[in-house]
Amino acid sequence: MFTVAVTLMLWACITALCLHFWPVEIPRFARVDIGSIVFQQQQSLAQRVKPGMDAAEQAKLFDEAKAFGVRLDAALEQVGKECQCALINTAALLKATSAKAIPDLSARVADILKQPAIGAPAQ
Repeated sequence: MFTVAVTLMLWACITALCLHFWPVEIPRFARVDIGSIVFQQQQSLAQRVKPGMDAAEQAKLFDEAKAFGVRLDAALEQVGKECQCALINTAALLKATSAKAIPDLSARVADILKQPAIGAPAQ
């Protein structure tokens, strides 16, 4: 009986040491409302569309829309690195028991998108 008790205590100590030096990683998540960010961009572009626009103006708007997609991807990448977490779309959440359970980083993504792109011409 004594041997069993000592063995169990030894394994408990080894387990505690392993968990102390190699902690179990709990996945971290943050949410981003991609729908609202894209909707705001669509609204901005829609307000600039005018009847009778020439092909050059239409091409410029199309290029801006493509550039937005690239900037959005870069902003999501940057925010993911900043928080060291996986980003999920708010629309993918079925239910969160608490508003603090999964932090919302939509505002941070929007802030990055508002910054001028590096190498972009000043307007």
